[in-house]
Amino acid sequence: MNYIIAESIKTRRTVLTYFIALAPVINILMCVLIAGAGNIQSFGIYWWCTFMMPALAALFCAEHERRNKKSGNDKMIYTYPVDLFRFRNAGIAAIAIRLFWVYLVMAIVLAVSSPFVGPMRISVLETAGSFAVLFVCSLWMIPACLILSRRFNIYILMAVNVICNIALPPFIAGTPFWVLCPYCYGPKAIEALAGIEISGNYIEAAGFNYVVTVALLTSVAAFTGLSAVESLLFAKGYPEKKVRRK
Repeated sequence: MNYIIAESIKTRRTVLTYFIALAPVINILMCVLIAGAGNIQSFGIYWWCTFMMPALAALFCAEHERRNKKSGNDKMIYTYPVDLFRFRNAGIAAIAIRLFWVYLVMAIVLAVSSPFVGPMRISVLETAGSFAVLFVCSLWMIPACLILSRRFNIYILMAVNVICNIALPPFIAGTPFWVLCPYCYGPKAIEALAGIEISGNYIEAAGFNYVVTVALLTSVAAFTGLSAVESLLFAKGYPEKKVRRK
């Protein structure tokens, strides 16, 4: 817990704090500009799953690493008497907590505003459930983006994550191999929960079924595995040269 608190303090007064309120505003504005005010409810979930989810994960990870390098902790940490594996896991948890607040604010804004803008195609409970499931389905992106951030800057990292999230699901989500593609977990889940297809069209919502269960379980498994890989790489000092402890 102390490690998580330390990692959370590191990004306390950065742009990430403002994104807790700014990201929902950007999402709503994009919904109004692209789909119109009457479709804020449904398009808000679709746009969040398609664009905002991978963009925010990449942004939060890139900013976390930038703060590490700015403070010198990316190299100095290897001289400290700390468990590097646990420390990196704590950093991943700190980023996940930050993202949780963004998802929570967006879910509240969309659930509260939905009854006043356009037809209620999706209930308040379905809206809240969709964002809760999307949050879990996006967790694997945190360690994945941290691994990639060693080689790519923030712009390339965001572009890669967003493009993959847009391009892969239309080709893979309709096949039995979607369970092998983490980018399909979020779209498949909201297709069942909210009745929003990957193309953006409406279908009858199936509710919480086996597809959502599989998406959640595979997301947690991918998150756990990638977190372990990233923490091991960090503990070994990859790709930086590890400083010997005195």
